[in-house]
Amino acid sequence: MEMQPAAAVAFASVFVLGICFAILGSIKLRLAEKLDIDDEKAGSLISALMFSSMIMILIIGPLQDFLGYKPIAIVGFAAAGICLWLLAAAPSYGAALGACLLLGVGAMCVNTSGNTLAPQVMFGGDNPNAALNLNNVFFGLGAFLTPLLVGKLIKKLGYKTAVSAFGAICVVPILWAIPMSYPETQGFAFADYINWITHPAVLVGGIALFCYIGLESSMGGFITTYLKDAGYEEDSAGNWLSGFWISLMIARVVAALILSQVDVPGGAVITGLAILAIVAIGIMVTAETKKAGALGTILAGLSFGPIFPTIVGVTYGKSAASGSVFGLIFAIGLLGGVTVPYLIGRYSARLTIRKSLKIALGVAVLLTVINLSLWLVVPAA
Repeated sequence: MEMQPAAAVAFASVFVLGICFAILGSIKLRLAEKLDIDDEKAGSLISALMFSSMIMILIIGPLQDFLGYKPIAIVGFAAAGICLWLLAAAPSYGAALGACLLLGVGAMCVNTSGNTLAPQVMFGGDNPNAALNLNNVFFGLGAFLTPLLVGKLIKKLGYKTAVSAFGAICVVPILWAIPMSYPETQGFAFADYINWITHPAVLVGGIALFCYIGLESSMGGFITTYLKDAGYEEDSAGNWLSGFWISLMIARVVAALILSQVDVPGGAVITGLAILAIVAIGIMVTAETKKAGALGTILAGLSFGPIFPTIVGVTYGKSAASGSVFGLIFAIGLLGGVTVPYLIGRYSARLTIRKSLKIALGVAVLLTVINLSLWLVVPAA
């Protein structure tokens, strides 16, 4: 497993990204109490992060192609840490909203640097699917450990100190990001960027990410609701949610190991996993016992794990492993993260969470079809 030292920056980047995406949900109740805001305003802070991320990813991707990996990674670590410090000290809803908007800058800097650097510095630069699966295990670690630890830290140290501690964790990687040597980026040309916007691989890869990110964010947001409805107590439902994230991480480790040893087309991997996701969500929709619902939840985590990094790897293979390409496909993907959970939540309020998961089932079917198009129909650049 050949890796350059800069792989440490890629690992740290997506780990910090996991913190950025998990922190607001983890502290939402305490933050709402501190600022004396209702659930709608607390939810709008998460929406602000997602909105900022959608805008910034389109800017940061080309900027990295122009400036290189180092400045974007350093700015990302610094901005993420500073924004969490601002959030910890925010005296009002407006201040917290500003911190969340700025957090989108830091999150998308580390997102871009981590997911474009990894294919260049791992596995000799020849296996983007294995590299991205291994790298995104660290995203899962960040997203999993943040809610697990922040609650305990708040109880022991208080809200402000606990959130500030996570800000410090985000800043620490600067210590090895500064002296590190990085590969050259491809440079930025506006004409090339325009061509990528209309390139079939970028468009279809982006739609595939729309489906996947919509599914992952929906499962992350509604698994506890689903399992409570199925008959589990709140604590048990939370434990199964942790099991979902652990399953996702394990699947990425296994995929990285297999793809580093066996030459399997990424499109075939995604197809098999997307079909497994259909089965998993189908079990959740039709489960007659709470144990069957929990089984579907874990199976969903196992099927989801390698899909995101492998979609990115396949898209790179048919276009380019550049910040511009990643920014475009991830921006489209984030739209799925906003749209699909909204639809599931809306229909859950009208019907039931179990019935609303039929939307996720349809998205999983669509993901399978879109991936087959990306794999078998879309030509390489």
